[in-house]
Amino acid sequence: MNQEAFRAGQEPPAEWAGAATESFADFADRVDGKEVVPLRASLAGGVATLTLDRPHRRNSLDLTLSRHLLLGLMCAGDDPRVRTVVITGNGGAFCAGDDVGSVRRWRLGDRADTPFDPITSDAHYLRVCEAILHLPKPVVVGLTGAAAGAGAEIACAADFRLADTRASIGSCLAGVGHVGNVVLMSRLTGPARATEIYLTGRMVSGDEAVRLGLFDRLCEPEDFDRELADLAGRFAALPTASVGLFKELRERSWGQPAEYGLRLQDTYHLKTHATVADAREGMAAFTEKRPPRFTGA
Repeated sequence: MNQEAFRAGQEPPAEWAGAATESFADFADRVDGKEVVPLRASLAGGVATLTLDRPHRRNSLDLTLSRHLLLGLMCAGDDPRVRTVVITGNGGAFCAGDDVGSVRRWRLGDRADTPFDPITSDAHYLRVCEAILHLPKPVVVGLTGAAAGAGAEIACAADFRLADTRASIGSCLAGVGHVGNVVLMSRLTGPARATEIYLTGRMVSGDEAVRLGLFDRLCEPEDFDRELADLAGRFAALPTASVGLFKELRERSWGQPAEYGLRLQDTYHLKTHATVADAREGMAAFTEKRPPRFTGA
């Protein structure tokens, strides 16, 4: 939205425009029971979980995995039964990035299984990151191993990153002559530190990753499943529509002049009062000194 439209008081258009043709539950049933795809999906208690499942390739992205991850996010964004989304990886890694073998074949002209759009050559990880940023619900990434290249981009796009002490995150792209991990990683660490991580190719882990903002919370491996479930459950109990508006405002105000951002923020605050049922419930609960009962609407 440009400055003129903003001053004219026009309503900012919604960012999320999912293209799902099925509910998330139907998607989960299909990928877990009817099709052999390297992604697992489940829905319980308002939490949609997407698990990357190519452990023999460290969950690197080929065409099938990246397409189904994107479709799963679209289904989750459009399904009112989903209140939060969790993305994690199977087999000791989160995601090693784009599958190197498929990228090599793409360079030789074979487009059959590469994680890029066959017409535009857009990387599917880019679309996945965009979907995460604009999905109108909290997105949590759970890391129990390495996230590199495109995998690091996906992790940095999330709203919250829970990692156990075995997890690490980095670029690894300079070592293969590629460019990336600039935009989203820099939002978390600042450009100087993101540059250092790219140039050195090192993986960041533990307390340093928390200090730099790459991980939001660190836990022991034996506590990971419980902490991830508890965290996702708390996020699923939030006023989902308000969270969606917060994420939309975050993306629209990023990098804008403070005056513009503040006025846009006030527009969204008023929109919350006018359109979000949970906002009314939250105010009533506060007045009545009781816990709110949010429905997500």
